[in-house]
Amino acid sequence: MKQPSIVNKIANTKLLRVELKSKENAKIKFTNLGHILSEDFLRECFHSLDKNKAVGTDKVTKEGYGKELGINLKALLSKIRNGSYYPKPTRTVEIPKSDGTKRPLSIACFEDKIVQEAARRILEPIFEPHFYQFSFGFRPNKSCHQALATLDKDLMNSSTRAVLDVDIKKCFSNIPHEPLINILSNKIGDKRFLNLLIKLIKCKSIDIEGKVVVNQTGTPQGSVLSPLLANIYLHEVVDKWFVNLNKNELASGCTIVRYADDMIFTAKSLDLAERLRIKLKERLNIFGLELHELKTKVISNGKFVANYLHKRGNKIPKFTFLGFLHVWGKSFSRKTNSIFWRVKRKTCSLRFRAKIKLISEYFNKNMHRKDFFDYAKRIVNGYLEYFAINDNRKRITQFVEVVKILMFKCLNRRSQKRSFNWKQFSEVLKRVDFPKPSIRHSLIFNSSAYKRC
Repeated sequence: MKQPSIVNKIANTKLLRVELKSKENAKIKFTNLGHILSEDFLRECFHSLDKNKAVGTDKVTKEGYGKELGINLKALLSKIRNGSYYPKPTRTVEIPKSDGTKRPLSIACFEDKIVQEAARRILEPIFEPHFYQFSFGFRPNKSCHQALATLDKDLMNSSTRAVLDVDIKKCFSNIPHEPLINILSNKIGDKRFLNLLIKLIKCKSIDIEGKVVVNQTGTPQGSVLSPLLANIYLHEVVDKWFVNLNKNELASGCTIVRYADDMIFTAKSLDLAERLRIKLKERLNIFGLELHELKTKVISNGKFVANYLHKRGNKIPKFTFLGFLHVWGKSFSRKTNSIFWRVKRKTCSLRFRAKIKLISEYFNKNMHRKDFFDYAKRIVNGYLEYFAINDNRKRITQFVEVVKILMFKCLNRRSQKRSFNWKQFSEVLKRVDFPKPSIRHSLIFNSSAYKRC
């Protein structure tokens, strides 16, 4: 058997060739992608998957599948090559959203996750080189914090007067299959691989009532392939369209920051932002998507607007993006020894309360776990890694303190006799090195706009 390092090198070399060809020729159509799919390649996909993820309808875990990994992968590869592979129906679960609604998640069987990961690895080098810099969601070497820093720069621009806050109604669930497949077929001429993608896209699901559902639209959330497919679709439907529209009709008066289906546009005027909203609505309707009219809004915003409205004694409009409430506030510049306005962020109240509720429910169900403290640490570290940014210290401190209180109450309910008093509990937190609320990401001076302040 080849050593894992050699397997990696072979697979990466093939994918690198695909990426280079895609970069060199934006119109190239790949007619032979099947040679990348090998038993070794599938094995690498197997090892990359998280063993702790929920199981699908067949109840097979990563550990169970791996007991006869060689036999299983040979059989899987044979089915893919002769066209007899079909993914098993996914299991649908609903998870609560911060606004009180629920988001459907599709849990695929483990073998199907391997195929999804293989397809993702092959598709990414084909399409990734052509994505724009203002697209940040689910892309290599891109992050939500980079998106926020870019938005900072746009908002601090002296010409910015308005913001178009966009919400697409159930975007992932409503992406129509046929236009998506047409977009894929423009770059993929390998019919076997394209048919494999179609099978993954059109995979059936079992809803929460136990009924088998034939999916006519959507890239199911929860799939490792879904975010990339959504990016491919929105790149064609929104990104390329916007760049052309902004240049030819809007006099380059707008900008965009997009993270998957979350997007914020800035504009030089309210009228320009409203024109963009109308045109975007028409564009999305053509491609089977719809703006959420209540959540999509045009508001006055930007550095100049903040100064102007403050002087007149008016409130400066706020908006939410990527879980952060964006508000304007004053800052002091040591360089110029003066006060200036800049956008500040704090955790959105809905997201904060929803997270606390989920943690409380989990603690109550798992208070007897031996790794209770380790799990609590992972929760807090994960939260801080995302939300511990400039200006959000008050919120993250509140979060850590609330989690401590929830832990303290749960641990003292494990038996009739009280386990800790607060002083003893605090000592335990020190011993386990419980995370402290500290700023982990500085976004302010990532933007060159602040250097002038």
